[in-house]
Amino acid sequence: MKLKQLRALGFDESSHVPFTSEFKVRCSQCQAAVVNGHPVHERRCPNDKHECSGCNAIIPANQRYCEDCAS
Repeated sequence: MKLKQLRALGFDESSHVPFTSEFKVRCSQCQAAVVNGHPVHERRCPNDKHECSGCNAIIPANQRYCEDCAS
């Protein structure tokens, strides 16, 4: 996963570890963590986002489909 992808998923304070291919996963609204190699937010974090079930666009976690797929 790249820094651009992490930030799109709401990990707005994530950063690259210099001289490595690793990233520090951070969120300004919760205590983000990495579980089994996947970055996760705490429950009900306002920055939490995921992919739309229809088209894989990035949308807020409280929605299942983006506006285009829902209509």
